[in-house]
Amino acid sequence: MSTIADISEPASELERLIIDLSESGLLVFVFGAGVGWCTAHLTGVTTPVFRGPADRRWWHVDLGDDTASWTMDVRVDEITGVRFVRGPYPFPSFPGREVLTVQFLGPSGETALHCYMHHLYDGQRMRPEKLEAWRALRERYGNRDESRVDQGALMATAA
Repeated sequence: MSTIADISEPASELERLIIDLSESGLLVFVFGAGVGWCTAHLTGVTTPVFRGPADRRWWHVDLGDDTASWTMDVRVDEITGVRFVRGPYPFPSFPGREVLTVQFLGPSGETALHCYMHHLYDGQRMRPEKLEAWRALRERYGNRDESRVDQGALMATAA
């Protein structure tokens, strides 16, 4: 039986982005790509673990205890792109509001995982610290709306 030790150090720029995103606090994960719109609300800061060799990497999150827990595994090596999106709120219940997301694209080019910044608004006003944190993250990782992933590096998309 072969076991692969947990690896907590990021092995690529993509994995560093995941760590920075995980440290940003409240997030809502929305899973797409074939599973419908399933959401998981993450409260607090997580420490992702990365497992596997370079050609088969996993982003692993395990929260909770023996009584109840939540586990997420995402194949990092299957992520083909990253989008930073500031756009309109997708539900009509809050007209005029926006969302801030980091989206991970799967092999088909479709968004497989949305990471929404949570608690963006204080009443009718977007919290400036949330917008600034999202902007800083975007700037740190290429300062562009979309990047393709090439062996873990975030690269400009072809024009």
